[in-house]
Amino acid sequence: MSKRDLLVVVADLDAENAIKTLLVDRQPALGINLAFSPERPPNGDLLRWKGRDSGCHKDAIDLLRRPQCTHRHGLLIFDHHGCGAERESRVDVERDLEVKLHANGWAVGDVAVIVIEPELEAWVWSSSPRVADLLGWQDDRDGLRPFLAEANLWSAESLKPIDPKKAMVTALKEKQKPLGARLFSDLASRVAVAQCQDAAFRKFNETLKRWFGSHGEIA
Repeated sequence: MSKRDLLVVVADLDAENAIKTLLVDRQPALGINLAFSPERPPNGDLLRWKGRDSGCHKDAIDLLRRPQCTHRHGLLIFDHHGCGAERESRVDVERDLEVKLHANGWAVGDVAVIVIEPELEAWVWSSSPRVADLLGWQDDRDGLRPFLAEANLWSAESLKPIDPKKAMVTALKEKQKPLGARLFSDLASRVAVAQCQDAAFRKFNETLKRWFGSHGEIA
């Protein structure tokens, strides 16, 4: 039986919604082309692990052991905040787990770990005006950053808020917009991926392009 393209493990529903949208609907924007089913294994390619961020970190080897036999590539994604290894840098956590995955059977270059610093909300913040729209600020796009600066959540020299999650919750609350389960899916479907300069997101995109690059333009 031939192997499927990619197995992705994520830590929570928000990440599941975001990754599902990116890998099903945004492949052209990411510059990739692969066959991907957003259903759970064994029939699908996207697993939300019940252990959340700390479980993804602790159980990484076991989570990706069986997919060696069923998939050509494996991707493990979780937040640095709450993973249990916060004293290590994001890059060190990724490198440590990738070395262990290689030692347990994955070929070098066929598997990757993406640790988001500090958490998934870091992927939300970019210069795209659609971010403001989806957070309820469509009538006051230019007011979002000054509002967060006044709340000491976004410094003038920073490309994104100091605490991305708190900034998102605060922005939504100000406009009385609920933090719904579909928000991350909506953001992933509408915000230009090229404008997300987060290091973990760039690694995510570059890894996928190395495996499944279609030579398309990122938009």
